[in-house]
Amino acid sequence: MGALRTIVYKLDDGSEITSRELAKQLGVTESAARNRLNRSRNPKLVFKPYNPRNGGKPLGSQKQKIIDAKLKEQEMMKLALKFI
Repeated sequence: MGALRTIVYKLDDGSEITSRELAKQLGVTESAARNRLNRSRNPKLVFKPYNPRNGGKPLGSQKQKIIDAKLKEQEMMKLALKFI
């Protein structure tokens, strides 16, 4: 395999940062940091603290949906087996 490619984003004020560095500073995931850097080069917006009220879902919320779907599927299977 080739070397890992690290993208360095250049902000409007001339500073350079990677998504991993930004993620560590803000305490968010690397994909969230990468999304911020892709959306804007304005340092005020990029370094704005994370606020869960402004969007985003808490970690684990998608897992709950999967568990609920599996439970519903099991209940439907039990119901179907009763009438066989």
